[in-house]
Amino acid sequence: MQVHRHCRNPLSSFQRCTSIAYTTHYQLPIICNSLRRYHVDAPPVQPLRLPPGHRSLLPLVHECNNLILPHCPWDGDRVYTIATRTADGAIVDEEPVVPFLIAHSPHEKPIGFVRQQVASALEDDHQKHLVSDSASPWDFRYSNGADRTLRAIAFADWVNEGGKYTRTMHMERIVADWKRHGAFTPILRSWSDEAYPVYIHPPNPVNATHDPVAFAIERAALPLFSFVNFGALLIAYVRDPTTGQIMIWVPRRSPHKRMWPGKLDVTVGGGMGLGDSAMQTIVRESAEEALLDQDYVEEWIRPVGVLPFPNRSPGGWALPGMYHLFDLPLPTDGSIVPRVNALDGEVEKFELVDAETILQFLLEGQFKSSSAVAIMDFLMRHGYITEETDPRYLDVCRQLKTDFKLPVAWRSHL
Repeated sequence: MQVHRHCRNPLSSFQRCTSIAYTTHYQLPIICNSLRRYHVDAPPVQPLRLPPGHRSLLPLVHECNNLILPHCPWDGDRVYTIATRTADGAIVDEEPVVPFLIAHSPHEKPIGFVRQQVASALEDDHQKHLVSDSASPWDFRYSNGADRTLRAIAFADWVNEGGKYTRTMHMERIVADWKRHGAFTPILRSWSDEAYPVYIHPPNPVNATHDPVAFAIERAALPLFSFVNFGALLIAYVRDPTTGQIMIWVPRRSPHKRMWPGKLDVTVGGGMGLGDSAMQTIVRESAEEALLDQDYVEEWIRPVGVLPFPNRSPGGWALPGMYHLFDLPLPTDGSIVPRVNALDGEVEKFELVDAETILQFLLEGQFKSSSAVAIMDFLMRHGYITEETDPRYLDVCRQLKTDFKLPVAWRSHL
């Protein structure tokens, strides 16, 4: 049975009328002003007190955003390291890494960092090309000392002359070769046959001729080079029209998932493949993962920012992420709810959970890490976590938005 839009509108009739009045002149979609107003017009929520035994969300932020990447200016003679931050803020498991660049030039900056075992594998590939008297696609830079320490890796000039397609070809070849020979199995066993973009740092100045994409690479191989993984995360919720209190739709991941089995998640999430926008990604994933009505999602979804996710796995692999965040208010009458897609196999069940329980689940470690930071961001934006309830509030805000100096998506000027 078709559900008419006016029956499933999550806003009050007053808000709808006000929105129409503001949008008639410009003929803009009602959603534009409605979504600017629904949060402001809602009654204020009661901030949540942290449960006994917890003084701040900061330790959880440290556990999730635990990757320490080099932030110092690029210097070809410097030794770079990555490390892990613990819940109490201590720095552990520091190890040297080798910068990965597009080319060796004075103004070039790293687009990734590789661990010693990956650097050695690239050196082996380089030597194979030299032995076979073929042109190597790699250009290595070593220290001037007797130890000849590897300082940086880049593409050979002839590869860069071919542009992003030639670079893509050689990245595809090397990671496929590693997979075929059983190298880096903990990482490459997640092979998905999905091409993900890797970007260059924007030049200064940027003009219409510049291409932001350096090359594409298999999604599973991103951690081998600490390339940035881009994604989109959506939180769907229901707001009580009387009290303003929010309940969030939370899925429990399938116990058969290889990554984070059985953990709680944001309502919908997905990675952004080559050529995808954040909005395209999240609308598609909303239909696939949660069987949400696409027309409704496109009308009521609200982009609410971007969240960095500098994370390091227990195995030491760097997993920097950059996630576009979206809110989706759902109608209080239950006419539109997320549902399990049995064919998709991503989710075991969805539950509608109040904010206080959500906070408890967070502190119990029930959410996967990237979803935990997105949920914390949501609770703060909607007034559940404030400087009155968390004594380290400003540090929580700062660490949630911590930057890493790797290239992200950008566009050339029109």
